Amino acid sequence: MRKSIVVLTLLAFLSMAYPVAALADSGGCNRTAVQTGSCEGASVGDGGVDLSAEREDFTPSRQGDSYGGSRADSGGGDWDGLPDGVSFIPGGVPVDRGDASAGPGGLPRRLPNAVPADPAVPACQPQTPCDPDLVVRVSDLVSIPAAAPTQGMEPNGWIVVGVPINFFATASAHSRSGPLLGAAAEVRFTPVGFRWDYGDGTSRTSENGGASWAALNLPEFSDTATSHVFERPGALSIGLVVSYAAEYRFAGGNWRAVQGLVLVPTTPITAIADRADTVLVAESCSINPGGPGC
Repeated sequence: MRKSIVVLTLLAFLSMAYPVAALADSGGCNRTAVQTGSCEGASVGDGGVDLSAEREDFTPSRQGDSYGGSRADSGGGDWDGLPDGVSFIPGGVPVDRGDASAGPGGLPRRLPNAVPADPAVPACQPQTPCDPDLVVRVSDLVSIPAAAPTQGMEPNGWIVVGVPINFFATASAHSRSGPLLGAAAEVRFTPVGFRWDYGDGTSRTSENGGASWAALNLPEFSDTATSHVFERPGALSIGLVVSYAAEYRFAGGNWRAVQGLVLVPTTPITAIADRADTVLVAESCSINPGGPGC
């Protein structure tokens, strides 16, 4: 009785491992002959294997410092199953060789969190607008000139020899925009010096541009910080040069000093100098403010 139970159990196991339907049309051949195709009469679908069709197997294999594969085909040779320029690393992750060179063990040298440099952003070249140590000189401001100052005198166009003649300039701090070293910039000019050439061989330098007698609340022919006394009569041309300190900035950044001073001349004034103990005029200054001595 126990032998019968063992035989039945064995038959049940064989029927599960090797289905009867798969062996039904084997032509009496054993299972090995059917699978290798040496059994005549066996065909695909009845337990046999058709070896006439080409069959390829891809198995990752180590090639040098990168991972590739091989394929058994009629032409022979190795094939890694991936596009040119791409290698295979453990885990099936394709890696572009142009982005990460293979290091020891075939793994990429670049760290996973490394951020490559953006080729579209050029590196800052020395002495260009992006250079924090850029040096800008007054000769670089050819495209951003300072505003031209003007000058005046009292009395206007007339010089009385031996008495102070008052001179003053209209120049103030101002900003102008334009290209600087190939980039848009803003330049701020501040007057720091005024040099008058009086036309009689003398000159005078002042830190400020002076003002009219009225603005200074002084009577006419008063001595001022910018006045001059002429000693000889004649026709004179009085010139003025204003010195500006300059600062620049790009894109609203911090102001930075420009090396040197910007020198801007004014249009000269032509005046007549003469001696006079008493000046007779046809009209008073209230009627003709532009007359001699007014």
